[in-house]
Amino acid sequence: MSSRLEVRVLVFAAVICGVAMLAGCGGDEASLVYQNVSERVAWSSQGHIAFASFGGNGRLYINRINETGGGLMLLTPSDNDLDFADEGGRQPAYNPAGTALAIVSRRGPSEAIFIIDAETGDRSGLTRVTDDTGPGADNEPSYAPDGAKIIFTSTRRAGDADICIINTDGTDRQDVLATDAEEHWAAISPDGTEVAYHSDANGNTDIWVKDLGADPADPGTCLTAGSPYRDEAPAWSPDGDTICFHSDRNGDFDIWAIDAADGANPRAFTADQRADGYPVFDTAGDRIALTRDREIWTVPARPWADWGADADTEAQQLTRRY
Repeated sequence: MSSRLEVRVLVFAAVICGVAMLAGCGGDEASLVYQNVSERVAWSSQGHIAFASFGGNGRLYINRINETGGGLMLLTPSDNDLDFADEGGRQPAYNPAGTALAIVSRRGPSEAIFIIDAETGDRSGLTRVTDDTGPGADNEPSYAPDGAKIIFTSTRRAGDADICIINTDGTDRQDVLATDAEEHWAAISPDGTEVAYHSDANGNTDIWVKDLGADPADPGTCLTAGSPYRDEAPAWSPDGDTICFHSDRNGDFDIWAIDAADGANPRAFTADQRADGYPVFDTAGDRIALTRDREIWTVPARPWADWGADADTEAQQLTRRY
């Protein structure tokens, strides 16, 4: 065994031992797992939550847990060589059927979009969707409601972040947004006609919506116009009526919602003192998964003020940072 691989094994063993001391062995499916979670998670129709967290070698890997916590499974394992640059992944997104995950990974010269099996991960191989040979990178994928296309962020055109869409087999790549602004975290509406995203076109990050088939130079409508805050990472409710996002309107980041039609009726969905970000609805629209200071939590998909008398019991912690 090489010295670098020995280091990796020792680090992994130390983490496992730390978990055993903190949580004990042989926990049930609802036990918390210890992970440092990065960015947006994905919630499948099969009852799983996928996320990226750091491995012992400092790279991000895709993991999966049950939607109630526990059942940890590594979906992008190490290939056991000394080249750590060609493994791992981040920013997972389930297809509507919950059978596949779009991920961002660097398996060549630059980051690109790949698809892996939702159950076996890249153990059974992975499919490259976008080109990874040119300058720039492709990231922040999200499936269209019919599962046939993936919308994503790309810096390959001019270095700034644009929004593109592509068939899952890698054909027919098209621009959705191609402006001088930085555009991120695009999500297609449940009816497949609009796309929500955040952009710094007004000087700070706002939530925007545009018709999916409109001219790429047309940014559409700003739903948070006049807001001096950072409004980012939009997510549609399954009925298409609401858009959630994270915002620092209360001094720290919480989950907020607005009416998707016109940006009206802003309301806070969390009011925690820690940083809440990257909301994702479950398929029923009943709960929202979010990241909270490198942990995964779920909360009711209704305003914080309506949670009830014992609001703390409404939020459920699924992972714990270590």
